[in-house]
Amino acid sequence: MPHSAVVRTDKETTKFTMVFHASSKGQGHKSLNDCLTSGPPLNPRILDVLLRFCEFESAFCSDIQGAFLTIGIAEEHRDYLRFFWFPDKQDSKSYKILRMTRVPFGVTSSPFMLAATIKYHIRKYK
Repeated sequence: MPHSAVVRTDKETTKFTMVFHASSKGQGHKSLNDCLTSGPPLNPRILDVLLRFCEFESAFCSDIQGAFLTIGIAEEHRDYLRFFWFPDKQDSKSYKILRMTRVPFGVTSSPFMLAATIKYHIRKYK
């Protein structure tokens, strides 16, 4: 899966973010997003969200990309999220095999994993 680094020196916390292009297709091949299911819709309907903004005195919003970066991948599942890293772009034989430790942003199943994680923690602390 093609990926690239986004470097933001102006940011305080996340100066370096990996962007994975999960919709990228090779010639005659499917993309990663084509092979994944998005899961059932767990996000609230937009009408419900707008009505809640009118109902309560305060509201909040968040950085959705940052939310994905806070969800860790269990150690036993990281082998399913391996990728090649080429430190030297000129030398295709020099590479490392790395494993993701966080939920990747931009993958079809990521919104479901985020919503399921939020619901899990809400139920856990109720």
